[in-house]
Amino acid sequence: MLKRTISLSLKTLSLASLLLAAEQATAQSGHVLTQVDSVLVTADEQYGGCMALLSVGPQGVLPSCGWGWVTFSCSGEYADRVRAYRMLDQAQLANTTGYWAYVEFQDDKTHDGYCFATRIDVYGG
Repeated sequence: MLKRTISLSLKTLSLASLLLAAEQATAQSGHVLTQVDSVLVTADEQYGGCMALLSVGPQGVLPSCGWGWVTFSCSGEYADRVRAYRMLDQAQLANTTGYWAYVEFQDDKTHDGYCFATRIDVYGG
């Protein structure tokens, strides 16, 4: 009986590992070098509370991302609010100065169909 229980436990563990790997395989990430054309902040949690419109949209890299915009999740769902607003600050800096921004995003975390930006670097000079 113990051998059968161990065998079933190993099968269950193997199945769980396969399902987890399949779920992770479906999440995609991408990046663009872009300018920031606009920023958006909402009074509620729509669009994750804040977003940036990129001149090179994420949908060109990941078609599952919404057109043009990325969210920083200022609502706090995917990033803590302080960090999300600092990322928004970087987007505002790029927008105001015309500097280039490198933006990474992923399609497994979205707000209203727009992909979550996990990183933004601003390059100016």
